[in-house]
Amino acid sequence: MSLKRPLQLRIGELAARTGRSVHTIRWYERQGLLPPVPRLGKHRVYSNRHVEWLELMEMLRRSGMSVAQLRAYTAAAQRGAAAMQQTRELLLAHREQVRSRIAEWQQALELVETKIAFYEEWIASGARPKRHG
Repeated sequence: MSLKRPLQLRIGELAARTGRSVHTIRWYERQGLLPPVPRLGKHRVYSNRHVEWLELMEMLRRSGMSVAQLRAYTAAAQRGAAAMQQTRELLLAHREQVRSRIAEWQQALELVETKIAFYEEWIASGARPKRHG
């Protein structure tokens, strides 16, 4: 029976694996946006958990979650079962913000599509279409 050894990465390896710079990873640490990082001697040792957490933080950030919200989420998630309800509520609130943003983007996309159709008609006919656009 072979026991799988946990992944142990130094910060440069973590940066290469996640596509983030060492500077960015250190910033995430200072902001409290990463799980605690154990040390082996004087070096920090990162694991798959840190790789996955950086990916989660990136996706939440892309979805519009603020750094303050990321901090609150990370702090709650680190408390585990004791803060499960709080963690869930943070994500429920964020989901509503994302849905609202998606609806706004959908409206913007529809306007862009309308404008494209307007100009395509104008180009094809050689005359400005009667409708406003």
